[in-house]
Amino acid sequence: MITNFKTQFLLVSMLLYGFQSFSQTDIEVYIQEAAQAYFNAKMCDDYETILGYTYPDVIEKAGGPENVKTALIQIQETQRRKGFALQQYKLNPPLQQSKVGEETHAIVPITTIARVPGGRVITDTHIIVVGTEENKRWYIIETTSLDDNNINKVLANWDETMLIPYKKAPVYKEDK
Repeated sequence: MITNFKTQFLLVSMLLYGFQSFSQTDIEVYIQEAAQAYFNAKMCDDYETILGYTYPDVIEKAGGPENVKTALIQIQETQRRKGFALQQYKLNPPLQQSKVGEETHAIVPITTIARVPGGRVITDTHIIVVGTEENKRWYIIETTSLDDNNINKVLANWDETMLIPYKKAPVYKEDK
């Protein structure tokens, strides 16, 4: 039996820290799973899945799900006509993560490789992964046209302490 108060306190603290670490690890797994599902859907032209991972406010501001789906199809067709095709992606662990009200926000670095005429384009960018419903529901927001000045137009309750990393220019690798 543990009688020493300091020992009891230490054990309780370790247990709580262990649960917190476990919970944090779970959240990072969910973040990665959501991002993988989203980018797999992009690679397979699975517009319904992409819509399912699109943040509801984005869908609403774009005029509803049918408008978003039509836009996704048009973008994909235009890219295909130009010889552009997403071939692979690589996710990295979240750079930043924050709990904002009922949502979890995470900035996740991603590298995409796209086939283009004569070569491929490698892009290092970031996405925002948003967890809702006690992190049971996840959404993806691409940051291509977002920065710290306009993020609130897409994600109204954005944590201003989180900074979207600067965008890097894509790298073109010519076929040999």
